[in-house]
Amino acid sequence: MKKHIKLGLFTISINALAAQSTSNLLFKSSFDYNVVVDKTVSWNHHLNGTDTLTNFTFPNDLPGNFIEDYFNYVVGDMDNYFEYANAEIVSTTGYDGNPTNALYIEFIKDDPDFTSYSRVQYVMYGDSLSDNAVQRMNQGYVKYKIKTHLDHNDTISDWRLPIEWKDMDDDGFRMGLYIYDSNTSSPYWVVKGQYMIDGELGDDVWQFDNYDIPVIEDDWFELEVYWYGHPDSNIGRLKVAIDGQILFDVTNQTKDPDNPNKMFYFMPFKVYGTVGYSWITDFEYWNIPPSSSILYESSLDVENEDKLSNLVVFPIPTNSVLNFPVNNLGLEYKIFTASGEIVKKGVLENQMIDVSSLETGIYFIAYFDKTDNIKHCAKFIKN
Repeated sequence: MKKHIKLGLFTISINALAAQSTSNLLFKSSFDYNVVVDKTVSWNHHLNGTDTLTNFTFPNDLPGNFIEDYFNYVVGDMDNYFEYANAEIVSTTGYDGNPTNALYIEFIKDDPDFTSYSRVQYVMYGDSLSDNAVQRMNQGYVKYKIKTHLDHNDTISDWRLPIEWKDMDDDGFRMGLYIYDSNTSSPYWVVKGQYMIDGELGDDVWQFDNYDIPVIEDDWFELEVYWYGHPDSNIGRLKVAIDGQILFDVTNQTKDPDNPNKMFYFMPFKVYGTVGYSWITDFEYWNIPPSSSILYESSLDVENEDKLSNLVVFPIPTNSVLNFPVNNLGLEYKIFTASGEIVKKGVLENQMIDVSSLETGIYFIAYFDKTDNIKHCAKFIKN
């Protein structure tokens, strides 16, 4: 039976509130023995097979439209693409020192007669008929182990692009995780959001650099990425971690406001720019980060109706502040949308919270009181 929580004059479905706070494993593979890169057809090379350790099957069990999941070779000499880039499953020494199977992707050389860099990328297209953000590739969390080699002798480009998101048709919004390298610094991490116009790069909307956590070369590390594509700069999200350390936590515009319903296509594995080659294993795909991840963030995580308490806030609607009738100093609060996306969080320092920066709409606020083991929550309207 569906449970409901009464919050003042409103009744809210627990299922609706908790939908985005429940982590679900959607796919897992170590590219074990039965997984292959099927090269039967040129250009559209698919990952095929059932991982014998996890029982997940490429490509059928992956989110989105599995018919459109394939390795795309972007090279000039189409008849001899294998001279410029490669993808295959290989046996290698894993991150724990033991033999393992891994996906190996390689940039071999650029075509001098081609206007773009040669590359190979695994492209996952979303399901355009689905209303689910995960199935449309507009939301998700991936984790995998990777060992990558960078070509520091490249004189053409000073960047590498191992992960990328694009709106369909290369017209709309684009996000990427980059490794930048130059003659004046060691390699460093970059995330960037920008527009694509008719397939050409447009203006940068935002960019963040991280010089503090080093780029690991020629050794294994764990990469985690969570994204939520949304045109609202208070809701869109991109979070990245390396070996359990947060690299980036960006809340910003991550979709084109003029085309908010476009689905992303997502490239979790690619060699582009001056990444020479990479090994990848222990690939996991979730709807949102699991509780074991450093990127985990729960909006309500509702488990028991008896442990929930109505919270009275005022005025409703409000355009500036929310007031609390009782003193709850020191408790951590979170404000989130009806879909579960957290848009503001902090610690209650007094009996009011400034919500003037939020967009007009319906929100929920919740906090957890450890003294009585109760989650307090309320619904409010920002005008």
